[in-house]
Amino acid sequence: MTKTGRIRTESMIDRLGRKPLSEGFELWDRDYMLGALRLFQCKLEVAPPFEVAACLDAVGDILVGIEELDEALEHYNQAVDKYSMINKIMLSELMRCKAIELQEDKGGAEAALEQVDKTLAAFDSRAAEGKSGEELLGEFKSQGAAVGRLYQYRAELLASSKRFDEALTAVDMAIALNCDRIHIAHGIRGDMLMELEKDDDAILAYEAAIAARPLFVAAFESLAKAYRSGGKDSKALEIIDKALEIHPKAVLIRDKAFVLSNMKQDDEALNILDTAIKNPPHEETETLSAVGGSVSSSTLLKAKAAILADLQRYEEANKELAIVLESDADDEEASLMRKDIYITLAREYLGNNEIPQYLDSLVAKVLESKPDAPISFMIETIEKEIEATK
Repeated sequence: MTKTGRIRTESMIDRLGRKPLSEGFELWDRDYMLGALRLFQCKLEVAPPFEVAACLDAVGDILVGIEELDEALEHYNQAVDKYSMINKIMLSELMRCKAIELQEDKGGAEAALEQVDKTLAAFDSRAAEGKSGEELLGEFKSQGAAVGRLYQYRAELLASSKRFDEALTAVDMAIALNCDRIHIAHGIRGDMLMELEKDDDAILAYEAAIAARPLFVAAFESLAKAYRSGGKDSKALEIIDKALEIHPKAVLIRDKAFVLSNMKQDDEALNILDTAIKNPPHEETETLSAVGGSVSSSTLLKAKAAILADLQRYEEANKELAIVLESDADDEEASLMRKDIYITLAREYLGNNEIPQYLDSLVAKVLESKPDAPISFMIETIEKEIEATK
């Protein structure tokens, strides 16, 4: 008998923990949120002290993005102490403010903004005197990028209160201070400009975000949206294709199909969706779904149904929605789409737009009965109702 040596396996913590932080930020910027989260969490187990705070900071932000707020609060509170231990006072204050935002009993976002304003008061005063650069930063001249992040966070809080002009001023200061991960600040600036209906300036801001970080998928998505709102579908399509090269996710495939449909290229749009439905892209977000079935597939099926309904191919549209609802009966968007199809058909058949209450009850009757051919059943039901009134 021959002896075989032990096969040594490496744990995920050891494997991911050795990777540089930059890989986590790259995954994050490409919108692979769970991959980034996993990497940062593994690094927390093995990282040297000077990296622990940055990992806690990043994990907190990602957890907020996926609405795990209690865990995010825990990470922000830990980051307060860890940043303080390595004398990064401004980042420690930023974490304190983010923790306050997540605690409604402590005033939530409003209290967080008040704390940010207190922290930035000295810098605001120097800025009002016309000072910039090292003169503005004073004793914190080595932490300019961190001060910039505080101004960026102020912008986010102001934007959440619809104070877009003030938010724009704050994010401009963040950019002037060359804040950490400045591409995010450029993206926020674009969002503020879109809210202020300054679309051309917003496009320039999104382009600046992409120039600063060519893998920043969110900026590509926002840029495509800006082009679409301006009626520049060809430009939007070009941008979406670039984004798909970075992350071929379902929502981008959906957006591409919608743009093509808007350009009267419905056959190509449907072909793209059919191909993706047969072989849907892997989506990390599927692991967050509480029901069976694929988030990617549902997104694509609903997109196909929307285009088919616009083409008045209602039976086909309904079949796609039925697949979605079979997988997730609580999919509100699919339910509303199906109801809209039924109401549209009923109104077209009756030629009367003055009976919404009657139609709603009729739709409810159809949905409750769950017939094999709901649209045909709808017509039969209408005919019976009409016959009964004669």
